[in-house]
Amino acid sequence: MYSSALLIIGACAFVLLIATRVSHFAGSSLALSVMPDTRLLAKWAMVVLACAMVARLLAQSRMVSEGESFMIRPLLATTLWGWGWLVGAAGTVLIAVSVIFGRGHRAAWRATAFGTIVLALSFSLTGHATTAAKPVLYVMLDCIHVMAAGGWLGTLLVVAAVGLRTVLALPIEHRGRAASELINAFSTFALFCAATLVITGFVAAWSHLPSVSALWQTSYGQALFRKLVVIALTALVGAFNWRVIRPRLSDPAVIPMLRKSAAAELTIGLAVVILTAILVGTSPPDAEDSMPTMGSRVVPVVVSPTIFQTAS
Repeated sequence: MYSSALLIIGACAFVLLIATRVSHFAGSSLALSVMPDTRLLAKWAMVVLACAMVARLLAQSRMVSEGESFMIRPLLATTLWGWGWLVGAAGTVLIAVSVIFGRGHRAAWRATAFGTIVLALSFSLTGHATTAAKPVLYVMLDCIHVMAAGGWLGTLLVVAAVGLRTVLALPIEHRGRAASELINAFSTFALFCAATLVITGFVAAWSHLPSVSALWQTSYGQALFRKLVVIALTALVGAFNWRVIRPRLSDPAVIPMLRKSAAAELTIGLAVVILTAILVGTSPPDAEDSMPTMGSRVVPVVVSPTIFQTAS
């Protein structure tokens, strides 16, 4: 579910912020050339997202009822998790309508982008952020964190899978310039997203870890530390792309090398997503003493964290 959400965020960012900044080649805009494939990626991601949202609701209701039955209505009507899920369902519907019926128009992509913001807010409302000392502040920071993650990894995937492939289809005399402009536009945006991730992740970690020693003395801290190590590896690959490959993009022969390097960065990024899933399934130290008592008829206010509560 979270990987598909990141891909949709990346597709919106790519169309609205990256492709439109690239000059015209071969008589048509690169933005128009990449639109069909980007929209197709977003459609498949939307299908996965919708199915995952339904499965998540069923699993959550089953867990709340301790495996005896499904408690969907009480869960949605009386818990913060349920309200957060409904927010996410509304965002998913908006994304679906915009992607399916928008026909790739810019206004439809803007509506899809708004849907991703609503979806990111849903992830925050059903996660660790609501258990922090200042829940409103940390929910907002967590929402920004999710959007920044999609802006980095999601957009990188679209650039590698759609943007660079489209560039390689251009006449060879145009490829170097097109690739250079595309990557320069993405690099500026990616650096902004990375900086946002660092800031919001640090604040989130500070809100949940009572001390620095909790980073290695608690299960949550250890899960966070493993994720930070992999994030550092991802950043190193990204830095290699930026400092070594990007300046050489005027040579069309370098483009395949860039695609391979981007694939490596995305592979490590997938590991980050997996480690994040483990992290969000681990209760932070500040929440362990405040967990509500669960009985057969008691529905907890927050029963499951979401991804990208990072502490990243």
